[in-house]
Amino acid sequence: DMLGSQGARLKRKPWEESVRVPCILRYPEKIKPGRVADALISHVDFAPTLLGLCGVSVPGEMQGKNLADLVLGRTEQGPDEVLLQIFVPFAGDGTPKPWRGLRTDQYMYARTESDPWLLYDLKADPFELTNLIGDPSRADLLKRLDARLSNAMKRAEDLWSFDSMEPVEDKGRLYRFETFETIGEYLDWAARHPELAPKD
Repeated sequence: DMLGSQGARLKRKPWEESVRVPCILRYPEKIKPGRVADALISHVDFAPTLLGLCGVSVPGEMQGKNLADLVLGRTEQGPDEVLLQIFVPFAGDGTPKPWRGLRTDQYMYARTESDPWLLYDLKADPFELTNLIGDPSRADLLKRLDARLSNAMKRAEDLWSFDSMEPVEDKGRLYRFETFETIGEYLDWAARHPELAPKD
């Protein structure tokens, strides 16, 4: 939770308070207690990593990386980057637009479809006090990170066209009455149930 840092609250933000969440695994038969690794991991890595720890082959179509070797201490090398994705706005926590981001071991970079939004050098500025997005001396870095973000989106089969400006996260629209797998499903339901669907 942002807890007021950067003037923000809750999650869905490309700042360390929101994205830097410790991953704690306990598996006494295989994982050495007290082992600490400073490596990047994303929630999409959990399923392939758990399969790897169980000795089960990871299906080729599964997203994420098998980090079993990292967890078991066979390597200290984790992923080079983590893709961050927000597909809809959420007035409830002040997220005005969908955005994508990239967290590397040194940088945090995020953008909306139309514009780069923020860039921090986490080694030089761990508290993310200076947004480098408008710094002309960082133009080449911005270009490289933007290309890396585009490539990460391609690997994840993520498209900007998946975004929506519908406020489906607010007031529990996607889960309050039924479970909807797509925004289109919710909008169809809301059109059929105007007396139930939140108006604002």
